[in-house]
Amino acid sequence: MPEGKAPLVSVIIPMYNAAKFIPQTLESLLYQTMKDFEVVVVDDCSTDNSVEVVASFAPNFAVYGAKLYVIKLPKNTGTPGIPRNVGIQMAHGKYIAFLDSDDLFTKTALEEVSTLAEKFQADVVHTRDSFRAYKKILTADDPKMTDFKTLTKPSNWTFTNWHWPFTPRPKPLSEPILQSENLEERINFWIDFKYRLGLCATFCRRDFLIANKIFFPELSAIEDQIFNFACVCLAKNLLLSPNAFYIIRPREGSASRDGKNIKDTEKHLQKWMAVFVNGFSIFLNIMAQIPFFREKPEYQHAVLEIFSVTVLDRYVTNVLPNINTAKICKILGRILNLENVAFKNYLFNM
Repeated sequence: MPEGKAPLVSVIIPMYNAAKFIPQTLESLLYQTMKDFEVVVVDDCSTDNSVEVVASFAPNFAVYGAKLYVIKLPKNTGTPGIPRNVGIQMAHGKYIAFLDSDDLFTKTALEEVSTLAEKFQADVVHTRDSFRAYKKILTADDPKMTDFKTLTKPSNWTFTNWHWPFTPRPKPLSEPILQSENLEERINFWIDFKYRLGLCATFCRRDFLIANKIFFPELSAIEDQIFNFACVCLAKNLLLSPNAFYIIRPREGSASRDGKNIKDTEKHLQKWMAVFVNGFSIFLNIMAQIPFFREKPEYQHAVLEIFSVTVLDRYVTNVLPNINTAKICKILGRILNLENVAFKNYLFNM
């Protein structure tokens, strides 16, 4: 990339204690077929040698004329969203791609998605699909988890045509589809779970995010669902891509998804109820600024129901299968903030 020329893409990576896994993440950027990008790693006060590991890769990127930045936050935020917000503000690229510090991109990821964005002049490129690095979840200590060649070997991947278990599996797309600007159609698409809720599906034009003040909320989880919802509502050109380009490296022992690893039920519920209460208010604030939701309040309820299902069904009840329901309700009674009148009314109607 010529000196002084802004890159086409900025890849933003939030990082916290990722020294073991981020080398393969960065390797997946070094082997990209498109080289017109920069990497912005935002460190959330790691206590291991993550920063030094990332800095050691700078000469490798410089060979291709790409720049690797490491931004160290002054204090730990405990959220993935705030480091991403810093990355968005510091980025120089026309487009923003998000990558977690333990995941990878396919070899042609940036070339494919940026070509689509340019061709369709898209504010947002979205895909429902991704790959899992292996056909089964491995432990963090499994050697395969850090072997770049096997991580990026397509025969080892499992294709995830994402959907909720209680909804029909959508048919894979055969070609890109530019979504209608009709917001009612888009929200119905959202309600039917046809947009993936996670960030591995999203590629955005930076000036679209800045102009519409789309940033991540300060939540410990589900911040990507809220970010994507704002993108779906506010993008003029929203493109659905047929190709998966993101490789997830899932590990055993996730405290948010594996009930066996939850040692403190009340602490777990406190976390998710904080996400529920605060996320509820954030969704309401987003919808309050969009005339469509004021004109059709029934869609507000439908959107909040999707959010509720995500938090309560996926992250609370499903990960606490051995906890007595009465006990859960008793704990919730102690920790819920029912001074939030709108939230209380919503729970009552549920």
